[in-house]
Amino acid sequence: MTSLLSFLNSSYANFLDDLATLVNVDCGTHNKAGVDRVGEWIGARCADWGWEVERLRQAEYGDCRIARLRGSGSGRLMLIGHLDTVYPDGTAAARPMRFEGAKILGPGVCDMKGGLLVGMYALRALQTVEGFNNFAEIIFFFNSEEEIGSPVSRAVYGPIGREMDAAIVLESARANGDIVSARKGSAEYKLMVKGKSAHAGVEPEKGANAVLELAYQIQALQQLNGIAPGVTVNPDVIGGGTKSNVIPDEAWALIDVRATDSDGAVTISRALANWPAQTTVPGTQVTISGRFSFAPMAKTPATAKLAQLAKEAARDLGFNINDMATGGASDANTVAGLGVPVIDGLGPVGGLDHSPDEYIEAASITPRVALAAELIRRILSEKELGELKELRRSVR
Repeated sequence: MTSLLSFLNSSYANFLDDLATLVNVDCGTHNKAGVDRVGEWIGARCADWGWEVERLRQAEYGDCRIARLRGSGSGRLMLIGHLDTVYPDGTAAARPMRFEGAKILGPGVCDMKGGLLVGMYALRALQTVEGFNNFAEIIFFFNSEEEIGSPVSRAVYGPIGREMDAAIVLESARANGDIVSARKGSAEYKLMVKGKSAHAGVEPEKGANAVLELAYQIQALQQLNGIAPGVTVNPDVIGGGTKSNVIPDEAWALIDVRATDSDGAVTISRALANWPAQTTVPGTQVTISGRFSFAPMAKTPATAKLAQLAKEAARDLGFNINDMATGGASDANTVAGLGVPVIDGLGPVGGLDHSPDEYIEAASITPRVALAAELIRRILSEKELGELKELRRSVR
């Protein structure tokens, strides 16, 4: 570990230069050119380091990339990170990467340019310092549209991930340094109310107010919170009507639905699929549609094993971490849904994602790269790999 830390300390300035290069590019999900620019830089760097790189072209979104390392062992591990951010064009020029005391700020610095580089530098350190090749294959999948739910890339990395022994997702650590061993599944539903328009002043009685019915429906939906342990239902965006003097004939709401496990996801999905058709406002009709885009990532025995390995690695590196559950979803949810042991939150310590104050802690960079490297080494050791496989078989 002394040699590993020495290498990482000497690479710190290069890491910061690379981080600025990535952060200072506008690469919102729908900016294909910007996402591709980030992907091209990463692909070139991976190739320079001797990794096999494959470009997976996409028509609408940025191209995904796969970097492969081949060894002489038996284990197969996947790392996952995403190239896109949530920020509109012009943000990088307006707020380029900068230091504020102990923090590094910039669009996507935490979510998740820092995490991409943590994974890359961890693998580079293992190769350079240890000549590490005790594995059959390590795949680093670079996703191009995670911020909108990975609608295209999940179909690409899913078949690859299913063949892996374990996976690591490099979203940022929690603000206290914790890693993530469980995530809620997430769904978006849309509630539509159809009514009948009429003159609001002259003859409102001839109309059927869709907005009013929507208000009743939202109150009814709130009763579904807690229908199963960990289930939340939150109408977050609403719309309807045309003018203030017209009884609205249409109204709608987007509903955020979360569940901590598959039983909860099934329970709430059935409740919404069988949502009562009766309405309070005469003449209105209600329909509801949607699905879970991210399955719940429950903490399985194999996931708990990965968390324990990470905790042990951190202690050997001189610091402590814990694992936790969070309500947010990531590509880890998709991987977990394949039955693959996965752990998340291995990126730098940071927070305030998707805001002008998004940051990572500069002092966390070297420890988190070292943690990722040591965790990768331990997962792929013969002893731990065998135990992970046994734990995985036990829940099938």
